[in-house]
Amino acid sequence: MINRTSPIPMYLQVKVELENKIKSGELKAGDRIYSENELCQRYGVSRITAKKSLDELVKDGYLYRIQGRGSFVQGPRIDHKLSNFYSFTEEVKARGMVAGATVLNVEKIEPDQEIMDYLGIADTEMVYYIRRLRKADDAIIALDHSYIPCSVCGYISKEDLSNHSLYEILNNHGVVPDKAVESFYADSLCEEEARLLGESIGSAALKIRRLTYSQNQLIEYNYRYYKGNQYTYTVELDVK
Repeated sequence: MINRTSPIPMYLQVKVELENKIKSGELKAGDRIYSENELCQRYGVSRITAKKSLDELVKDGYLYRIQGRGSFVQGPRIDHKLSNFYSFTEEVKARGMVAGATVLNVEKIEPDQEIMDYLGIADTEMVYYIRRLRKADDAIIALDHSYIPCSVCGYISKEDLSNHSLYEILNNHGVVPDKAVESFYADSLCEEEARLLGESIGSAALKIRRLTYSQNQLIEYNYRYYKGNQYTYTVELDVK
């Protein structure tokens, strides 16, 4: 509750109370949080105070906004150190969370010029196009696109991907991913990407491009959009 005699500003008291509800699990990832008007009524504060409390929670990564719909509880954060080869599934599991995915597309397609250039293949070769929403503890973290030459892996089904990670499937086919080259930068989300990620159109996301190798053979071109406040890359730099 708000203590009006406390030297702590009221917006900060409201922020801390909401933050504690999120940390305790009372408010879960994806839950819509109180609107500014609801906060005013609930805590007896001004609209300016309510807005500042929500703004601070968004800034600190506890909430995200969808224009016209309100503010929602952000999912878990993942902090990855740029040092060793990793998979999303193992990264999530290593942090004590349950990795999951909603498989949106698994289909054989004729690659366009961009895909051919990235994979270094001829226009006669078909590729698997795989699109998934990646999750941690049921919270959507990323929108993932993979392109794999059909010659690399004989068969990939939606059912397989619903029960196993992509790299597990490749391992079962004798193709072991062992190296990746990544580039990452900020990008804005188009209408469909924003809808799938539950973000606002044009909002910033971390886009990562990955080329994956097995025994120096290029086996995958991947690009992935991470929700802005939910994934962090950390680089450890040593003085040589």
